Amino acid sequence: MAILNNIDVGDVLADAMTSAKQAAQSNWPVVSDMVDNIARSILIDLDYIARQKLLGQIDEYGAKIFLEDQRMVARARLRSLAIVTLQLAEAIINAILRVFNTAAQKALGWVLFPVS
Repeated sequence: MAILNNIDVGDVLADAMTSAKQAAQSNWPVVSDMVDNIARSILIDLDYIARQKLLGQIDEYGAKIFLEDQRMVARARLRSLAIVTLQLAEAIINAILRVFNTAAQKALGWVLFPVS
């Protein structure tokens, strides 16, 4: 995959999926396809933010607001699966976002995802 600001996008995606799998535990077979789709969507969003930052069209605050909206969409998408509770959805999303937070901080110099 591509390398952005010395960040191998393929490694980030693989690490996010590993982290999500650990959070999902026995539910992984049911949620894995959705989680993969969500993680790839976050990568697209981060690429968009990086391009907008280069153009001076977005600042850290604007990026956080944009991504918080995307986080709510991801939560809703996971919750649409019958077995996913709110707690499980949050655990999976937070697991993914911790990985992306590290990558975004390296690539953009911003901490974009407030996660616990």
